[in-house]
Amino acid sequence: DDKFAAGVERVRQTCNVPEKDREDDVMIGMLLDRFKWDYDKVVEMYRKSLTRRSELNMQKIKDHIIKENLQLEDFPHHREVGRIIPIFASSSTDRSPAVLPPSAKRDTSSAVSSGSLASTSENTRNAAGADPTSVIGCYEMRYGQGDTTGGEDKVSPTDFTQYMLYVTQWRWLQCEEFARKHGELGFWSMVHDVSCPQGFLSVWSKARSVFNKYMSPVEEACSGLFPPMVQKILIINVPRLFSPIWSIISMMLAEQHKERIVLLSTSKTTAEELSKYMPYEHLPPHVRGADTPASSSPSTGRHAGAK
Repeated sequence: DDKFAAGVERVRQTCNVPEKDREDDVMIGMLLDRFKWDYDKVVEMYRKSLTRRSELNMQKIKDHIIKENLQLEDFPHHREVGRIIPIFASSSTDRSPAVLPPSAKRDTSSAVSSGSLASTSENTRNAAGADPTSVIGCYEMRYGQGDTTGGEDKVSPTDFTQYMLYVTQWRWLQCEEFARKHGELGFWSMVHDVSCPQGFLSVWSKARSVFNKYMSPVEEACSGLFPPMVQKILIINVPRLFSPIWSIISMMLAEQHKERIVLLSTSKTTAEELSKYMPYEHLPPHVRGADTPASSSPSTGRHAGAK
């Protein structure tokens, strides 16, 4: 879409970005797409990003990731974080065909062709309102599978936040690389697994502990660093008891946030169903299960805390 070049240039000039500095062009392009070409909003968010990245010295984290070619399991405090909340990530900046579950068929003939930077096309969205062809990765947090007792003995809130800053920078680098390679915007699917061996009340207690101790400082630190990278937020293995709770929570959410959230019951947490929202090759291993071909594995990332 040629309008991106003109739009990016307009924002650059407004923010006095030096002519030779093209490092943030993809970021500005995604901000334009995500904020529906509201230039005032894009300028506001880009300036906030510049300020927040400088305050948190994100350039140092970025350089560390690139220089050492770090992946999820290499980030500081990865194993400790995994004891609190197991994390999985898989991504790829290639455009190789995704492996499909044996029972599913997906028409990818309408995928956006590469060229000048392009936004997500309405023509590529499926009946679920998602475009799996533009999803470059999956990031999953399993709230009910960790041990939150004595949490700060395992990892401090400061260390947890540092880990998440690495994760956020790494995820953005994937988006940036994909856009530069293919001239298209790529997004992530975020998965929140609320299954718990001890039952719903236990996962509610564990999730509340994680949010109270760790996620509040993470949200504060990561807010405004990068453009919104998530296409859909999938809450999976949702028990029936959650429905009335969700009806109350959803009333407090802005419409644009509710549109991104998908609730899937345990019976709907299947490889075929989640493949509507991301390429099959990026599904969490516990979802792929027996459908996982022997040769298929996540391109990057392991469960935090994996031995």
